[in-house]
Amino acid sequence: MANEKQFTYWNEVAGPKWVKVGDEMDSRFTAITDLLVTQADVKPGERVLDIGCGMGPTTFCFADKAGPEGHVTGIDISTPMLNVARQRGAGIPRLDFLLADAQTFQFDAAKFNVLASRFGVMFFGDPVAAFTNLRAALVPGGRVCFVCWATLDENPHWNIPFQLVAQRLGYPEERPARAPGPMAFADAGYVAEILTRAGYSDIAVTPTPVPIIGKNLTEEAQIACLLGPSGALTDEKQADEATRQILREEISTALAQFDGPHGIKLPATVNVVTATNR
Repeated sequence: MANEKQFTYWNEVAGPKWVKVGDEMDSRFTAITDLLVTQADVKPGERVLDIGCGMGPTTFCFADKAGPEGHVTGIDISTPMLNVARQRGAGIPRLDFLLADAQTFQFDAAKFNVLASRFGVMFFGDPVAAFTNLRAALVPGGRVCFVCWATLDENPHWNIPFQLVAQRLGYPEERPARAPGPMAFADAGYVAEILTRAGYSDIAVTPTPVPIIGKNLTEEAQIACLLGPSGALTDEKQADEATRQILREEISTALAQFDGPHGIKLPATVNVVTATNR
């Protein structure tokens, strides 16, 4: 495993959390999933690799698009999340899930028509090495399409809770700005540089506004203390349950500005990244 810290994190910390709230997260990310599926434009009969597939929500969407003549492989390093994906995908033909690190796994050469990902490619220890390895698995002319978060400032659903946690508990220890993590690919120029160095062509990184629709303030506050930058900081500072409850209340109050008759509508921005293997 090229990145032992990420392996441990996604198997012992983040993975179990995602299993608990994964369905809620997938519901919140519906518009983002739809955007990815539209941009990836998987055709019937194509072979797709879904990188960082987690519990499989996007994998199943790609399988629908690829149809009975296609094939979709979901790859992830999180056993807890893949266990859910495999259970949900049992009996679906031309679909499989692989427990492996996409940075180093030796794929069959020129196996896939499409590499796709929803928030699954920002955690590589060496992004250039990872995308170079992945390009070898693409057919000539094969396509890349993934979404990653833009900056914290463009994503108040992450930034507002993060700032509240930081104000109460302190900011995180300094780490490289582009260290593996959810915001590692926020800089569009950096993402384009990675793909260029990895040998891709026709590279485009397009910041795209997209809504996140939450159920209610209570759920949003709970998620913010579990996942994302605010959840990671809450864990890093080892907040006790009493402090977490205070944070949930503060986050709920701060996010009330986005509450409406049809749930919580949070503005967000993702980078839609496309490229070609020429």
